[in-house]
Amino acid sequence: MAVLAIHDLSCYSKSSLTVVLPVLEALSVETAVLPTAILSTQTDGFEDIYFEDKSAAMREILKRLRSLGAVFSGIYSGFLGSAEEIGIVGDVIRDFPDALALVDPVLGDNGELYQTVTDEMADAMRRLVRKAEIITPNITEAMILTEMDDGLRKFGQRAISEQVEVLRSLGPSRGVITGIPLEAGGLGNAAWDGREIRLFQYEDLGVSYPGSGDLFASVLFGLVVRGESFFGSAGHATAVATAAVAGSLKSGRERRMGISLAPALSEIRRRML
Repeated sequence: MAVLAIHDLSCYSKSSLTVVLPVLEALSVETAVLPTAILSTQTDGFEDIYFEDKSAAMREILKRLRSLGAVFSGIYSGFLGSAEEIGIVGDVIRDFPDALALVDPVLGDNGELYQTVTDEMADAMRRLVRKAEIITPNITEAMILTEMDDGLRKFGQRAISEQVEVLRSLGPSRGVITGIPLEAGGLGNAAWDGREIRLFQYEDLGVSYPGSGDLFASVLFGLVVRGESFFGSAGHATAVATAAVAGSLKSGRERRMGISLAPALSEIRRRML
């Protein structure tokens, strides 16, 4: 069993491939990579960032993988550097129809688009998620995809259900909206399948480390591609990501350096995932 992870590589600070690879390997999921971009650092908290789009390299790497007869049981995409790259991922999903396709629609956070994301890319991402079986937007990305401007307010059950129903209508049969501020207090991840919505609540620790979304989606994807139940996988992913944020905060880790993997991997081992 092998999967293909389509993400960027940040050379300094933890996010994307530097989170995805160790987590999937810890879950015993053999992982090939298709780099979408090379960055000097992740984009949250740093200035003067070096960014190199790898669209041309992606196409050439895919040619070689096809010539090798590579087969993947899962396709997992995250940060994409251009509308062209979003189109390439759509082609990959089409070319591997038997692979479980998870799209983490990396577009923004805290009510805003990331600095590298354009309106053209947001439109292209809406088209890409129609081809995915599972999506994992944070609450900001969910609102961008649904074009429902609910602001940064707290969400109750009805508002969450409305967001989920619109996301369902885009095509994905399963998904999770992460980091939802709840009316009842704390935060929640709302997971849905074709029949129901389940809310996984957790404590708001007052900080969000870059890479925590990559961590959540990687655990979820790794477990589901192994054949674990969807809601069970969402629960484990919530617990692992929460432990990682708590451990990062306790150690005094600088936020812009991204999530600390040590507590995440310890939680994975503790749960024997």
